[in-house]
Amino acid sequence: MLFGNLFILNQHLMKSLKLFSFLFAVVSIISCETLKKTSNTTGGVFSLNGQWELVTNTPENTLVGSRLTVAPFISEGRFNVIANNTQCFRDNDVKWKNIATNNNGGFLLNNLLSSCNASTLNYQPATITVINTNEIRLTGRNVNGQDNNQTWRRVTP
Repeated sequence: MLFGNLFILNQHLMKSLKLFSFLFAVVSIISCETLKKTSNTTGGVFSLNGQWELVTNTPENTLVGSRLTVAPFISEGRFNVIANNTQCFRDNDVKWKNIATNNNGGFLLNNLLSSCNASTLNYQPATITVINTNEIRLTGRNVNGQDNNQTWRRVTP
């Protein structure tokens, strides 16, 4: 009788493990989809995951040389190098949050404009357009309400 109960318990655990594995795979695929898009200007699968460096920032020309890392599953980009900083940014600040794909092969996100007042971080909607596999253009507003265009290049190890 004891072996029969252990056998039934083992079967139940295996079914639960299979269900958990299936759910984990589905969540992983959905999470990665926010950072990947198949129909874009590169003509193939593009991933926003990885490290990006700001190479132009018009009109204010701040933060050029700063780097951020976009990690899978969390749909955000965090600073890991900050240069030409006039907006009080700190290492590990979430510069891009709520990253999601759009219908044009790019991404929508909330872009952090300033960390000077930690109690009310200034995020504004922005759009990322894929230029090529290693270059993207962020379009949004700056802290003065002006149109802002940033070019980011992928950092390769």
